[in-house]
Amino acid sequence: MFFFALLLEDVGFILLSRGMKETADPNSSGQGGRLNRILKNPRVLGGVFLQAIYYVLLLSLIQKAPVSLVVPMTGFGYVLTAFLARIFLAEPVSPGRWAGIFLITVGVIFISRAGQ
Repeated sequence: MFFFALLLEDVGFILLSRGMKETADPNSSGQGGRLNRILKNPRVLGGVFLQAIYYVLLLSLIQKAPVSLVVPMTGFGYVLTAFLARIFLAEPVSPGRWAGIFLITVGVIFISRAGQ
């Protein structure tokens, strides 16, 4: 369930990113029109929906396992987010960013293997 939750969260981020970029209108005057476009964008709505499901699953996980384990393990999401952003948004991911993601992953592995 944990990795499924992370997948929902990260796909939600991708949808939110794409949807928010679609709602940008340099000719727009005022925030009311932008808010209206955001609230009507299907990618934004889909991203919010997936994020909401993620949080429900996260609540279930922290009910069953120590929060000091569950929350740091969400760091695995950084790896998935970088891959998804690279593939679906064509975002560049620099070697320095990959190195940082690697260090986070190593930290998550240490936390997950550490005893209570």
